Amino acid sequence: MRVLRPDGVAMKPLAELPVLDRLAADEANLRSAFRPGEPSSTRLIDADETVSRLRPHFPRLGIVRMAEVTGLDRIGIPVWMAVRPNSRTLAVSQGKGISAAHARASAVMEAAEIAIAEDIPLASFAASRRELLDAGHDVFDGRMLLMRGADEAGADENDYWLEGFDLLKQQPVFVPRELVSLDFTSARQSWHYCQSTDGLASGNCLLEAVIHGLCERVERDATELWRFQRDAGVQAHCVDPAVFGDSGIDWLAERIAAANFVLRLFNVTSDIGLPVFMATISPATQHGTYLHFDLAAGYGCHLSPRVAAMRAITEAAQTRITNISGARDDFDPSEYAQRLAPDLGVYIHAEPRDHWRFDEPEPENRASLETYLEPLRRRGIASVVVVPMGGEDYGMSVCRVLVNELESPAGIRKHRFGGRALNAMLRQ
Repeated sequence: MRVLRPDGVAMKPLAELPVLDRLAADEANLRSAFRPGEPSSTRLIDADETVSRLRPHFPRLGIVRMAEVTGLDRIGIPVWMAVRPNSRTLAVSQGKGISAAHARASAVMEAAEIAIAEDIPLASFAASRRELLDAGHDVFDGRMLLMRGADEAGADENDYWLEGFDLLKQQPVFVPRELVSLDFTSARQSWHYCQSTDGLASGNCLLEAVIHGLCERVERDATELWRFQRDAGVQAHCVDPAVFGDSGIDWLAERIAAANFVLRLFNVTSDIGLPVFMATISPATQHGTYLHFDLAAGYGCHLSPRVAAMRAITEAAQTRITNISGARDDFDPSEYAQRLAPDLGVYIHAEPRDHWRFDEPEPENRASLETYLEPLRRRGIASVVVVPMGGEDYGMSVCRVLVNELESPAGIRKHRFGGRALNAMLRQ
């Protein structure tokens, strides 16, 4: 489809190939790159090479140093950090993984994707929503992502737009630049939308980034719905990590137990059907009173239940080190003295069940975008928008995935709940 600006001038494409052609080419490359026994998701290149390719670009990305912070905790699950002092958002990005290489690549890629979102290297254009609609273009409905007390720009008010692509409708869609960019400083120019990293993702190719972003959106939706689960439901969904029969998960569980902590894993998969897990780590020694940071949680989503569970466990370990290091710019020091909320005690005392059985997908399906889209389509999700945001100059791809019909984290959004959350509340 040839996309025209409101004045009739053809827009310059975001890349040499249209989005669907890029994704098809990436899928073929990812399938050929599949390595049996890979402990993480399918990658075009391995973790060490990913970091090596990005390292020459650290100055442009604002990354001044990397550090292994695994040793700040006694558990020993690898966690790395990448530091960007002049960030417009958080100065420290952390990464976790089953190995130091995976954790290092995770930290660097997160720092790089945020740097690109803070200064998107793509030209946007000014137009009003009415001009775009009158010219026959599809325009993203951002009302569910408005900030509290804010409204969208008026129909005849000029805004700045980027070109996205709706993977389900298979057509271009224009998205407000503010909605997908990141700037938490007072220098921010526009204040309509609640900016966040939800659905922001990177990869060695566009398809990797899209799959990561889509999994994150499904994960965030599932965890928002999980909040309405009663204690009995939480108990019933506690999974014994041993049921996976996976050496990587067994190693993670052994490290946690050896450090005198308790791992609990919960199957929080929603009606979408893509596997989502929540992991918690808490002290093995029972206390009468627990502090807020005594319970660390992590989440993971992936087509492979094994990979999703591994992501959740490693993220819980990362959460502990984040709490220990105080590396998050947005931490309130008073949180360290807060008591654990009473309703969270169920996660400490839940007993794992070993009746669970999880089927692994065929290897080629892990690189198939359609395999990730079909569960959404079956649940009546009508739109999945991907906004390519650049990164190719650094040998990577960054995108933002937007799915209006899935629930989003609270943040400072004007509309706290969407239809799926309201239905979940009514079912309780």
